[in-house]
Amino acid sequence: MRCPKCNSENKDSAKFCKKCGSPLKKINPENRVNSGNNKSEKSDSTKFLIIALIIVAIILAGVFVYIYGFNSNQGTDVSQQIQGEDDDDSDSMTILGGSFTTGGELEDKTYASIKVGSEFAGEKVTVQIFYSRDGSTLNNGNMVPVTVDSSGTIEVSSADAYRYFPDYAEINLFDASGDKLLDTKSVSLSPEAGTQTF
Repeated sequence: MRCPKCNSENKDSAKFCKKCGSPLKKINPENRVNSGNNKSEKSDSTKFLIIALIIVAIILAGVFVYIYGFNSNQGTDVSQQIQGEDDDDSDSMTILGGSFTTGGELEDKTYASIKVGSEFAGEKVTVQIFYSRDGSTLNNGNMVPVTVDSSGTIEVSSADAYRYFPDYAEINLFDASGDKLLDTKSVSLSPEAGTQTF
């Protein structure tokens, strides 16, 4: 055993250094083994910690890619889908304008002339018009199947005459089946006889 102070060689059983007299500390062989195990355990726990951190980093990277990558792709699909719908709607029929005509007597029906464009001439549609006066409904808004004439106009008359001239009309334009709403238009009217354009 070497003296920690003067580095002289001593017997393993010696308690003091034969040269300088310093006390010699004996190393317990079990401590030596335990000390080695501690280093091994520390080394293993460090490796485990590094591996765990790498796994967590991979999982977080995967989640990040999934969330942001998936949403960006989905956003593209949705925007393309919306753009596709808009492209379909560019060919869809819309209400461009028109007029309402009511005769001089309250017993006269109200006639609507709705312009949708000559490119839709010959197409079948369904029209629903609600008439009202001072917020009170004048009719039940029948669904009327009609065909667009050659000038691109739809002509629809009210089913009945009203007790009052209407001051408001809401036009709903549907496809031929009446299932898909193509366009809607609200029109304020003067409650009097004659023709009024919108």
